[in-house]
This record gives sequence, C-alpha cells and structure tokens, in this order.
Amino acid sequence: MSALKPPVLATWLLGLMDSDAWQDAVAGDLFEDYQQRRSSTWYWRQVLMVVAIAVGKDLRHHWVLAFRALAVAILSLCLAHSLVSELGVVRRVMHMASPLLGWWPSVVIVAALEPFLICGPAGLAVALTHRKCGATMVLLYVAALFAILVCLCANRAHWTPGCVVFWESAVFALAGALFGGFLGCAWEGFSRTRAI
Repeated sequence: MSALKPPVLATWLLGLMDSDAWQDAVAGDLFEDYQQRRSSTWYWRQVLMVVAIAVGKDLRHHWVLAFRALAVAILSLCLAHSLVSELGVVRRVMHMASPLLGWWPSVVIVAALEPFLICGPAGLAVALTHRKCGATMVLLYVAALFAILVCLCANRAHWTPGCVVFWESAVFALAGALFGGFLGCAWEGFSRTRAI
C-alpha cells in the first residue's frame, strides 16, 4: 500500500517555520496521522494551528525583529510606491489597455496591478532581511497590512463601485505581500540547501 501524500502547500507552509526538534516532531506526527486516512481539511487545520503557535512563539521571543520587520515593510512600501509612480507603470498599462479593452476593464486591471507591484517587493524585502524568522515576519507584515486596509475601508460607502475597486486593490495588495514574502522565504530556503 502506498503512502498518502498530504497537501503539498500545507506541508510547504509548515516547512517555512523555524525547524527545530519540536517542529520536526510535529511534522512527523501530522504525517503519520494523515496516513491513518485523515482528511485534507483536518491536515490543513492542524498545520494552521501549528503555524499560529510557532508565529506566536517567534513574536514573543523576537519582538525587536517584529518592529524591525514593520519598519522595513514601511520603507519598502514607500520606495516601491515612488518607483512605480516614477516609472509610470500604471499610466503606461492604462494607456495600452484602454484602446484594447475599454476604460472600465483597464481600471480593474490597474487597480489589481498597482498594489501587487507595490506590496510584493515589500514582502520580499521583509523576508530577505529577516532570515531567522522570515515566515513569521512576513505573516506579521501581511496582518498589519490587512488591519490597515480594513481601517481604511471602514468609512467607505459599501457596495459602491469605488468600494469594490478598493477591495479588489486590497486583495491584490495582500496577495502581492504574501507572494513576495513567501518568494523570499523560499529563496532563502533554496540558497540554504544549495550551501549545504
């Protein structure tokens, strides 16, 4: 009988946490329990609980790094915003897409592209400057970004076109932050394994 493969993304996320004896034991126990015909939903729930506990432990022990990660994120966001504005990426995309797609689809594309291009490099910078607890610091950055976006939307009239475009931008900002951050974590893991 062949071994059941647990969800790859969940296993990868579990592997991003600091690997110590506890983490390896938990990963082994989860894998063994999954072999007992547990569901993928059960596995995901267990992995998310382990990640939450590991993030809480890392933030409690490395609170100075947490403040530094937020400072790096803010500086990177400001730099990326000025670069995107200076290079005129949004204006160029809007200029090229409008004749082909029309005005409204172009606005939707720009509303998705700009926050992704701004928040992605900030997540990458947070991951690359915090090698010890990279995944924890990326998740902290994404949580802070989410809190800021929710506060910004609190005073908007809901279900208006402006609010819908704002939430589209917010989703792509969070996606860019996660993509850039986990790309940096994966790059660190890849470069560590190549050095060994």
